[in-house]
Amino acid sequence: MSPIPRVVVLGDLHLTTTSPPALGRDLARLLTRHAGQQVLVLGDFFDFVTEDPSGGRRQAVGTVLGAHPEARQALGTFLDKGGRLLFADGNHDAGMGSQKLRSAMAEALALSPEARQRLSSTPWFWRDGPVHVEHGHFYDPDNAPADPLVVGQPSLGVRFATEFINPTQAHRYLQANDATPLELLVSAFAWYGPRGPYVVYRYFYTAFRALARSGPFYRAATERDIGAGKRGRFAEEAGVPRALIDDVLRIGAHPTLASWSATFARLYMDRVLATLLCSAGPLAMVGGRRVAGGAATTLGALLMITSWVRGHDRYRGAVVDRLRAAANRIADDTDAKLVVFGHTHREALEDRYANTGSFAFPRDAPGRPYLELELGGQHPSALRRYLRPS
Repeated sequence: MSPIPRVVVLGDLHLTTTSPPALGRDLARLLTRHAGQQVLVLGDFFDFVTEDPSGGRRQAVGTVLGAHPEARQALGTFLDKGGRLLFADGNHDAGMGSQKLRSAMAEALALSPEARQRLSSTPWFWRDGPVHVEHGHFYDPDNAPADPLVVGQPSLGVRFATEFINPTQAHRYLQANDATPLELLVSAFAWYGPRGPYVVYRYFYTAFRALARSGPFYRAATERDIGAGKRGRFAEEAGVPRALIDDVLRIGAHPTLASWSATFARLYMDRVLATLLCSAGPLAMVGGRRVAGGAATTLGALLMITSWVRGHDRYRGAVVDRLRAAANRIADDTDAKLVVFGHTHREALEDRYANTGSFAFPRDAPGRPYLELELGGQHPSALRRYLRPS
């Protein structure tokens, strides 16, 4: 009996020139361990958003790999010796599915013509019979593109990475972005000390800029029109029927920035406004404007109560839940037996849904998490694996 074919799946390395050298070394160990196999990288292999926000992504590929020579050598050796490597687009490395960046990768690795044939990429999802695999940001409103086949306007999440995280170097917020603004802003002083006031200022600077670019200023329709023209070619390259693409498109999230009110609520601007009113009211009364001050205080209190009725923390865990729900819908609507995502940085292993977790940020795991998929027959399965410290 022939062995059941296995595919190694990992995600969210967020590789940059400043990533710890151990991350590149561990990637090299993983590739050496699985020589000759097929490895899928489910998005955010690079972190172009924090490495080069200006958009020079082709050059960034070579620069980042040059900063991690062990990983670069291992990637080249893996492909030269018969391994197959597939990259999918993530929200932090959008464009990895393009021919342009695939060529940049091949050049940076100095691949032979034969090895180049074993390097592939997809701008959206990979499908092997009943197995559906993609990064998963298409189901997260804060990071969803207007169209999954178009590298277009930055999402709310990308805007905060480029306009808030990058200038402040407040990278701890990348792993704590679903808490309330009050928690995040208070933590700015605990985490960054004297830089805390600047971190707070930059948060509000980014929030108001995002609001100014939301709603009618977020031109989603244009990108959807462009994406519609690419779906036939994607269906052919992915080897799937066009109807399956349409089914998955219907499950995608509506980008937060496409709605001004959704952006306002996501940034908890109702609480910001309530706080300002509650603070301004007493000051106005002290200044002799008792009616105006009382009205401001009352309105601020009502607005704060209304906001809390909607939930103290409206978004904690929301991304994890959204992706789980999306995976189950994909399974129901497209006859998938197993759906695999990354993106959340949270591991999951259920009957029909698995999440790689983050190879770069393993949280409390015993090692760097990844998955092995058994693709034999009509009942594929995912096996949880960890690359333990050497």
